Amino acid sequence: MRSYAYPVMIYGIVLTSCLLMPVNSCTAQPAADPSLPSGTQLVIKRDAIHLISPDQFRVPISLKPTRQLDVRSLVEGIVQNVRVKTGAKVSAQEEVLRIESAKATKLLERAKANVKAATLRRDLAKTQVGEGKQPQAALDLAEAELDVAEVDLDLAQLNFDNTSVRAPFQGEILQVNAVQGAFVNEGDLLMSLRDSSELSVRIPVNRNDVKAGDQMEVTLDNGSVSGTVQTILPLTEEWQALRQLVDTAAIAVVVIDNKSGKYHDGQTAYSNIVPRQPVIELANTSLNNSETGTRIVQVIRDHVVRDIEVELLGPVGEGRSYVTGPLQDRDELITESSQSLVDGTVVIPANPAKPDSTPQKPGNTPATPGNSPAF
Repeated sequence: MRSYAYPVMIYGIVLTSCLLMPVNSCTAQPAADPSLPSGTQLVIKRDAIHLISPDQFRVPISLKPTRQLDVRSLVEGIVQNVRVKTGAKVSAQEEVLRIESAKATKLLERAKANVKAATLRRDLAKTQVGEGKQPQAALDLAEAELDVAEVDLDLAQLNFDNTSVRAPFQGEILQVNAVQGAFVNEGDLLMSLRDSSELSVRIPVNRNDVKAGDQMEVTLDNGSVSGTVQTILPLTEEWQALRQLVDTAAIAVVVIDNKSGKYHDGQTAYSNIVPRQPVIELANTSLNNSETGTRIVQVIRDHVVRDIEVELLGPVGEGRSYVTGPLQDRDELITESSQSLVDGTVVIPANPAKPDSTPQKPGNTPATPGNSPAF
């Protein structure tokens, strides 16, 4: 920390500097004593600012359908009658394509024949047992064989029914991979389907502030939406850097009703504990409250006092915190002042360093014009 005496020019309100900063970054503070004359000397203690890039804490967050799946072939055969295209809306159990499968057809025919043969054997055994030519065990065996044949027929029928591929739920075709006339094996990808009537997002939160069942406002790229917190999960590996800022960070799974279709798959979402502007560590005594209730810090920027609105992220040990806001590399954080300062006040060193009076020698590199004296 360094301490310097500055004469304060109360008339020097530099409005144009605010134009270089995001809207609302300059917050009006109570006016200093109007009787304070220009040139008054006061002591301002300030710290150099070490900016932490927000990029190291950011991972893309987006809305995703709660239900989305890949439709795969359950039989082998030749693709026939592809009935849908990418982007098509389908209803539940609507046929989307058919597969011509000779194997499935033959398995069904064989299963039907086995049921017919087992039925004849059962009937014959029943007659012979009635005539005393066969023991009761022969009839029991024939009936058991018929039961097995009927189960095999059900399985063959189910397999054959899979040649008709149907949408498992109402939704939208995301992608069609099947090609008319192409041969597919069991397990090959045919198409992808999504239901965007309900969206979800996995978003970092402070575990102390959110619990399952809460209604939570999610900030989006074009506004915000309310959703229900389904569950709270531990931070995933990609979010571990966030613990540096918030010890109690976790992942909330938030479900959003989208029957109106207002929101869409892939829409960007933001977490209020993930910084989007530079981060600094500071003493809590440097934090002040504005008239509107927001948190601000005061910095010296190009010899002008600036009120910078910041957001409190989390504590760093005893009496210190991380904050984020529109701060710049050359800003100096005001930690203490012998007189309250107003945003826009111009301050200059009371004893600026004198320029070097040594005559320039040929070949010497002159000082860059316009450079500020070292404080």
